[in-house]
Amino acid sequence: MGIERILIEVVAEVGKATEKFPVWPTDPIHAFAILGEEHGELNKAVLQAVYEPHKSNEGEVRAEAIQVAAMSLRFLMSLDEYKYVKSEQHEQGQ
Repeated sequence: MGIERILIEVVAEVGKATEKFPVWPTDPIHAFAILGEEHGELNKAVLQAVYEPHKSNEGEVRAEAIQVAAMSLRFLMSLDEYKYVKSEQHEQGQ
């Protein structure tokens, strides 16, 4: 499969995701958590395709990989907007 087709699908996925969820976190940790969640779904799809093929397949893996790429682009699209501010922290008791 050529890179042009993949990029078209990734850009289309960015459009769908942005339409469905038009806002994006300004906090880079939360933005990265969204990307991490998609990465976890891809990981699950790959593992299931290998070890539980009745639960996943190459099509599911591909769809999840496209979503990871799309969320990576959304993460990159907001690099100039992120606020790198420490969050409040607390001590945990023993």
